[in-house]
Amino acid sequence: MSTIINQVAGRAFLHNVPNLDTDRIIPAQFLKCVTFEGLGEHVFHDDRQQAGGKHPFDLKTNQGRNILVTGANFGSGSSREHAVPALMQWGIEAIIAPSFSDIFTGNAGGNGLVCVVVEPEDHEYICTSIEQGMSDVRIDLLSSTIHVGESDLTFSFSMPKSMQVDFLAGTWDQIANALDAGNLIEQRAATLPAFQSSFAALTEGPG
Repeated sequence: MSTIINQVAGRAFLHNVPNLDTDRIIPAQFLKCVTFEGLGEHVFHDDRQQAGGKHPFDLKTNQGRNILVTGANFGSGSSREHAVPALMQWGIEAIIAPSFSDIFTGNAGGNGLVCVVVEPEDHEYICTSIEQGMSDVRIDLLSSTIHVGESDLTFSFSMPKSMQVDFLAGTWDQIANALDAGNLIEQRAATLPAFQSSFAALTEGPG
């Protein structure tokens, strides 16, 4: 069973740019790794190089912050799977945006990264609040609300219902689910006609 995720709380920061695709989130030169370890330091590598230390992921004031507020269509493009673990290794636990790429959303859910969608006018209000210093944010998955600042400004969000249920039930990690199932998977597969010949061959061995 995965960890139950019913809320993400912390401090938010802005990288309010639309159409940030996964090629920019984790450039191609860092895809040669055997595992995802160490990707966090290379998030937005090329963009950060061009920004000369002024990129949001380089600013000292943003270090240690765990909630990213970004622009529409986040995670678009090739939707390379390395993007989600790279963001998480940097420290991101949740992302707020007006929209996400569907493939990126699926990858995020399978890794425990909470991605929530807000209406454009609410997104603008949240961005303004963070710019004014109200960076304390709490995303409540039980009530589907985002709470911003000490005044507790509240906004509704949406996300795929099945993903929200998996976060709250602690079943978002499909690998963990398969391991927890033990031999139930093989038992079920053995009852399916498409697999019966394969299981028979494994049981009987070479003829």
